[in-house]
Amino acid sequence: MTKSKNVFVVLKDRKQNQTKLIKETRDYVATNNVEKIYLLKIIDRSEDLGVFNPEAEEIIVTRAENDISKFISELGKVNCQVEGIIKIGSYQDRIEELSKQFNPEAIIVQSSKLSGIKKIFLGNTASDVINNAHCPVIIVGS
Repeated sequence: MTKSKNVFVVLKDRKQNQTKLIKETRDYVATNNVEKIYLLKIIDRSEDLGVFNPEAEEIIVTRAENDISKFISELGKVNCQVEGIIKIGSYQDRIEELSKQFNPEAIIVQSSKLSGIKKIFLGNTASDVINNAHCPVIIVGS
């Protein structure tokens, strides 16, 4: 049985310019015979907050669905399947969980330009992915 070739693309905030991420995804798919792209939209919040607001949750998930749809539209025609996945929790935990489930051959993530005190308190998704991934990680500058 041959292993299915798939790749993760981590979608971040809608405000970020995703032109480079789209180009890198197209290029990677074209040169690596990828069979499936998983677009990961992680809603970064603690699962231990103890507060649940169904209406707010529905709005956040709808926005994530719209982000995935917009990315697929802008990605255009690629010679593979594309599937969106929405998860709630930390980027590190959800990407690790999904990596075990789907065993991607690579993860493509856009770096954000955080510096100074923001970087200390907000962290950096790209750094988390690099430090915890069990496959190659492609960092795309924003």
